[in-house]
Amino acid sequence: MAEKLEFNCTQDDLQNLIKGNTLIADFLNDLFTEPAKYAQMCTALQSYHRNDGGSPEVHSFTIENTAFDANAMLGRFRCRFKVMYHYTCSDVHNTAGDTIDWTFKITHQTLQLTGEEVLERDGDEF
Repeated sequence: MAEKLEFNCTQDDLQNLIKGNTLIADFLNDLFTEPAKYAQMCTALQSYHRNDGGSPEVHSFTIENTAFDANAMLGRFRCRFKVMYHYTCSDVHNTAGDTIDWTFKITHQTLQLTGEEVLERDGDEF
């Protein structure tokens, strides 16, 4: 299932984005300078790996491949991040890179994000 997040934005920041005074990449990077929002995104990225085992953790991410349509108030971006695993029984540490694509829409002063759908295998595949 896709992760969903909502973040409040200031009217001034949204107006600058809509008028083209602020690039979407800058808008998103500024949004995630707030520690609570940054942590919320890390948790959402981590949840994509919750079934992997190894107590996955995500502590940082970068934003890339941004796009925004000011008329439709829709956009997209990609988060690039590393997942750190710790398998306690064997005391093994492992790190893997990943990306998750997000789409978003802006309504009123709310940025509504939807992450990509997780690929799941059917039991019939085996």
